[in-house]
Amino acid sequence: MSEAATLDAAPSAAVVPAAVNDGKITCHIDNARVHSIQRHIGDHYAAEWTIERYKQEFPGEPLLSPVAERLLQERAQERAKQQASEQVPRQPASPAAIAGLVTAATALTPKTVMLNEAFGLGNASAAMNGEGRPIPITTFTGHDRASLDYLPDLDADFVFNIDLLKKVIIGFELNIPTYLWGFHGTGKTTVLEQASARTGRPFIRVQHTINMQESEVLGQWTVKDGATHFQLGPLPMAMINGWVYCADEYDFAMPAVTALYQPVLEGKALLIKDAPPMFRRIEPHPNFRFVGTGNTNGIGDETGLYQGTLVMNAANFSRFGITEEVTYNEAKVEESILISRTKIDRATASKIVKFANDVRKLFRDGKISMTVSPRELIRAAQLGIAYGAKWQIGLELAFANRLSRVDKKAVMEFAQRIFG
Repeated sequence: MSEAATLDAAPSAAVVPAAVNDGKITCHIDNARVHSIQRHIGDHYAAEWTIERYKQEFPGEPLLSPVAERLLQERAQERAKQQASEQVPRQPASPAAIAGLVTAATALTPKTVMLNEAFGLGNASAAMNGEGRPIPITTFTGHDRASLDYLPDLDADFVFNIDLLKKVIIGFELNIPTYLWGFHGTGKTTVLEQASARTGRPFIRVQHTINMQESEVLGQWTVKDGATHFQLGPLPMAMINGWVYCADEYDFAMPAVTALYQPVLEGKALLIKDAPPMFRRIEPHPNFRFVGTGNTNGIGDETGLYQGTLVMNAANFSRFGITEEVTYNEAKVEESILISRTKIDRATASKIVKFANDVRKLFRDGKISMTVSPRELIRAAQLGIAYGAKWQIGLELAFANRLSRVDKKAVMEFAQRIFG
């Protein structure tokens, strides 16, 4: 079938009066309004009609609508440009330039600063290298509007786990794909987001689901003002502009989606077979970074808490150069997080964290079916404040009410002993 046959993508054609000015033409077989006679015949009358018979029986009648003719002309021009471009070396940033986009990353100015200064860590020994010296890292300034739209808001109250932060920064500095996994609410995505905010790296977060399709990652053809355009997906946008691409909930994605990432995880170009020539090959910008998060480490859910997660393809998963489990913080750090987020006093924060660690021990020992996350502790503290320092009510509303009756009774007994 010729290229013209692919232009009329409508699943069915509505029968309307020929005088209607809808940009289509009339098929004289059934008076349907269509963009392509050949496509319409192939979809509905392939057994009885051919385009040659149609030309004989309806001589002089148009075979393509004006919209379809214009689209064919645009495609011919694209092919001509592609043939001309093949005579010169490829330039990584050329897709954005051809499309008239402003490539934000080309305007960014790199600057070397010290890790402890950029993240407000003071002179903490954990923020230094093995010789006790400050660690130089790269930050970026000079953002334009396009990049500012994707630059995360800086959270001044966020408390960093310095050891985890250093691993994320190493991934950024050495361009190593990084995967963080662990229980819900441990700050996997947030540490990546805040590391990007502090270093001036625009950040695109893409939530994966079992129903996600390739087009949601790569892009797709759309119709605007009567013309078709290829709308880039988040992955090529991040690659062109040198942004951080965060594949969130990576272990929810189907293999057809994660397979798209394999050449990108290797630092190679992304090929989009359905894109126009200008976007068919996307070279990664030098500042592009790939990170992922999940609740499992690729071998499936071992806890029963995360239904819908999948066992990941080992070849795909092995392309993450850094894999790190994000665990619950030490008690003092978790207390500091609660104080920073909710402004409660240290004594109350210590009691809430003790409750959390008792619950987590029950979960590890198989005595209850759910653990508690820092996110739920923050909500419990906020609710406790709202109820006038009634911390047990906060814990019940934010966490315990989601448990079975037996489990709820067990954890609230811990709360009673701690808070009295």
